[in-house]
Amino acid sequence: MLFSTCLECARTAPYDDPKKYHAVQLMTVMTRCLLSKSDLAGWEVMELFAGGVNESDKFFNEFTTTIGTLLGDDDAPVELRHEVLQLAVVFMCGINQLSTGAYLLRGDLFPAILSIIKGRETGRFTFEALLLLTLLSNFHKSDAAKLNPFLRHIGEITDVEVLRKVCWAAEFAAAAIVRTYQEISDDSPPTISSMLGSFVTSLRPDRAFSSYPGQHAERAFQRPVRRPIEACIVVVPILEFALRNSTFPSVLVEGIKNAAGNKDLQPPLPHAILSLSSYLLTHATSTSSFRAIGYANVALHILLAFVESDEVIRAFCEPNPQPVRLCRQASNTPFAPSPRPLICAVLDCCILWLRHNLHKRLETSLYLTCIRTCYRTIWFLQKEHIRPNYYWLQLWKAIIGLLDFLGIKLDELSSITSIEQLLQESLVLLDLVSTKAEAFLSSPEAIHEFIYELVRSAPALQRLTAALRSFVSPRTASGLSHENSSEQALSHLLSVTNYYEEKVGSKSRSADGAMRVVAKEIERDGIHCVGDSHVEDPPSWSEGVTIFLRHVYSDGMALMP
Repeated sequence: MLFSTCLECARTAPYDDPKKYHAVQLMTVMTRCLLSKSDLAGWEVMELFAGGVNESDKFFNEFTTTIGTLLGDDDAPVELRHEVLQLAVVFMCGINQLSTGAYLLRGDLFPAILSIIKGRETGRFTFEALLLLTLLSNFHKSDAAKLNPFLRHIGEITDVEVLRKVCWAAEFAAAAIVRTYQEISDDSPPTISSMLGSFVTSLRPDRAFSSYPGQHAERAFQRPVRRPIEACIVVVPILEFALRNSTFPSVLVEGIKNAAGNKDLQPPLPHAILSLSSYLLTHATSTSSFRAIGYANVALHILLAFVESDEVIRAFCEPNPQPVRLCRQASNTPFAPSPRPLICAVLDCCILWLRHNLHKRLETSLYLTCIRTCYRTIWFLQKEHIRPNYYWLQLWKAIIGLLDFLGIKLDELSSITSIEQLLQESLVLLDLVSTKAEAFLSSPEAIHEFIYELVRSAPALQRLTAALRSFVSPRTASGLSHENSSEQALSHLLSVTNYYEEKVGSKSRSADGAMRVVAKEIERDGIHCVGDSHVEDPPSWSEGVTIFLRHVYSDGMALMP
């Protein structure tokens, strides 16, 4: 009766009647409290809100109509529209995937949500409007994607101003999340004064045996605090727009170009997303939190969606005057020269994931997404003959480190889903580099370093021969032709390593000497056993993420007052 009374008042009372606002506010409070129990069934929700299953259609249809009418009415008071927006968010977060959430899909609130984003006075609520759009578009997404109108609406948005507002809201949310990570552990680039201060402090008797700085960061991120903060939910709508909206890449690229023309501007959304991704990927598995891993999964899929868009990756390969602040709280990666193309920051994020998340409980699907991001990036660079100035050796070490881990721990990892596919696609990636190194590496020294790293890692590669044979039915890497299959890739890599290993073994006994031998051989004859290899266009691997929606709902609820 209380819900019915509040709904009737919210629907019929004039805008100048305080009871209208109070009715909406009371429904928000009751909805939050009643739906806080996650074990409610759909019929129980109908009992609570409508008084019974037989009355549910009438109540929830009026409920949806009222929300859509008030939310989309430009003449309604701003505070009332904001409260209605929060009511809709609280309802969808509390209802989770129960059947009663379908009522808000039937009412099609999309025009009302757009009016909030486009409105001059309501534009400041864009983040919450994006949150509602995310919740609605992910309702039963896995089994009824074609039936969800909001997925279609996201792809149909062509209004550039709306997409600019989306980027603006996401950019500030991402920047705020990064600041919370930095407040936990400051990873600012060291200056002369800070290094001198640290040195003087270390000479104090009480600090002589203190732990190294990295240990403090590790302990800080292992405390039982909710990290990343709830605002991290903003990465979910960005992934949906990147996957579904054909106009979104143009707006994303536009932000990069505007920032290039004015260095004093706030770094645009691509910079903010790359920075946030570096923190999410560094700390994803440090707390053994399924929620943190879920957000890292979204971040990796965003990177993959970026590099699979020709328009975005082409812009990422252009000179970029604004540096990207990357996480250094658990990384020994050297500071990169600045400015540099954004594609370098994408590869940095991949390195951070590859380095800091190798565990027996391997997140195979995330590693696959990371490897595919690297593959697509290197494929595009070699195709366009783009040679970014990048510390490639760090990437080769990370990829070979993954292969070595898989080779050593294969017996313990064999039961993990897609472990075979990860091994195969990693080998195909490494083979792509060996066959096309001269087309995208920036200098002869970079080519020499890659070949030397292969020679140095020959035992790890040789172990993988038995690993591939242990699989019952070896398959080619997903979407790639048999010509570039994993067995052929490994055979080619071993051919290269064996050739240079023989040359090094007979002429040198030191690392410097071995490098000189490798360099001399390559400069004289090119990379051994390359030939006129053809690299097939990679398939599109981008897809949505639905595996941690319960955390998205809890975070959305936590963001509401």
